[in-house]
Order: sequence, then structure tokens, then C-alpha cells
Amino acid sequence: MRLNLFWKVVIFYAVVFYGGLVYLFPRISQWVVGARDPLPMPDAALSMYRILIASGLFVYIASSRARRAAFLTPLLTWFGQGWGREAVPGPRKMLRWVALTLVPLVVGGFYYAGGLPQSGTPAGGRIQHPTMPRKFEKILSTARNPSPEAVRAFVARLKEEDNEDEPVPETPEAARKALIEATTRKGAELYAINCRPCHGMQANGAGPMARGFRLKPADFRDPGFLPTIVESYAFWRISQGGPGLPAASTPWDSAMPIWEPDLSEEERWTILLGEYFISGVEPREPEKLE
Repeated sequence: MRLNLFWKVVIFYAVVFYGGLVYLFPRISQWVVGARDPLPMPDAALSMYRILIASGLFVYIASSRARRAAFLTPLLTWFGQGWGREAVPGPRKMLRWVALTLVPLVVGGFYYAGGLPQSGTPAGGRIQHPTMPRKFEKILSTARNPSPEAVRAFVARLKEEDNEDEPVPETPEAARKALIEATTRKGAELYAINCRPCHGMQANGAGPMARGFRLKPADFRDPGFLPTIVESYAFWRISQGGPGLPAASTPWDSAMPIWEPDLSEEERWTILLGEYFISGVEPREPEKLE
């Protein structure tokens, strides 16, 4: 049996999108990275590829009159006859009305079900606060606590640029605050580049890549997370990622990458400042023994 162009297009779309992107891609990704579970493509990427595939098929069909006719013939044969011009056998007419009724209901039902709130058993537990290595305990943020030399260099740069939108502070304390504000803005930019795909632009753990992980990325807005740890702890987690977690009490279920090779120490502190700003929380102050 030779298929017409309409069914070839339908089968091609189903094989490429559902067979390739929805079914095979997560399993190939799981095999490549050695993950325990399939790694599905994010919904945003699936939507993009769905539009690209449909657009490509539309251009292919529309570019030729013969292809347009071949694609539309089954549809016109099924739906275009019998509307006051040509009699249609009873069973076939009934099937046509069933199709016209059920297809919109089924499609609408899928979209409605997809928009409903859903709940499920957590994929895995997270021990959020393993013990921090001793070498990170005493370090302070160079972004939140700039040195006098850094403040002076910042003031000198402002004087050299002579920008009316960014006036030169008149006092050392004002200069220090202006430097921290400028560093925070830079940190938000670095966060958007490096952290947004997983943790989201709202720092709520709902970035476009979040659905690809078995365990949701950390929600920095959660009052039980960032506000409960000191800033040096967060710096350690950014620097050494999941592979840097201690071997005891594993598995930690963390997909956090190691940023130490890719970002300088200054950039990591800067990102943290932007991260706290975006999430709207402050780091916990270290306790002092009396």
C-alpha cells in the first residue's frame, strides 16, 4: 500500500518529534552522561523544535502546487464532500461527524490536563547542608567586603570615565556602598549567564533546564535554604559543585557543576552577591562565641 503525502507528513512528524526528541533523546542523553534516569529535553526546547519541524513541513508542502494538492486531497475527500453537493453514505457520514467532534475534544482535553496542578512523590531526598570543608570556614566575600584598595580603584575609574549617570562618591563609605551596588549589578548579569538555565531568572529553581534533572535545582528563595547558611558555604558549593561534596552520607543528588575552573574567585563572589539580590534574601551571619 502506497501512502499519500498527507500520511507521510504525519508519520514523519511523529517519528522525528515523538520518537526522536521525546523518546530517544532522553535515553541517549542518559547513556552519554551516565545518569541513572533518562534526561528529558526541557519543555521550552521541545516547543521550539515542534515549531521548527512544523514550519519546515509547511514550507516543503507549500513550495509546490503538486505537493499542496497531494497533501490536501485526503482532507478534501474526507471533509469536503457531501455538504449539500454530493451524497455521502450513512456510515461514512457518521464517522466524519464523530471525527469532527472527538478530535477537538481530545486535543482540548490534553491541553486542559496539562495545565492542571499536579503532585507526586519526591524523586529523592536532599541533605541540604553537609559539613563545609575547614578551608572555607574563615574566608570572607571580597564582593560584599571590598578592600580599601578596591574602593580607591573604583573611585579612580569613576573619575577617569566622568560619567554623569554615575557620579563620584564624596566619602569613602559612600564609595564603598556604590562599589557594592555596581558589583551586585555585575553579579546579576553573571548569574543570568551561568546560573539562570537551572535555577531560573527568579532564583526559584525553575530554569529552562530544571526539568532535565531528577532532583529540582535549589530554590534560593526558600527561607530554609540560603538564609540558613553562611556566605562562605554558598561560595564552597559554587566552587566545587556536586563532585566536591564529601563522600560520607552519599548520594547527595546534586548536579551542581564545578565552577572553579571556569570562573575566577572574584567572579564567584560577584555571582553570589547577585544571587542574594535576585532571591531577595541575606546570608546568615556566622555565630560568635562569647
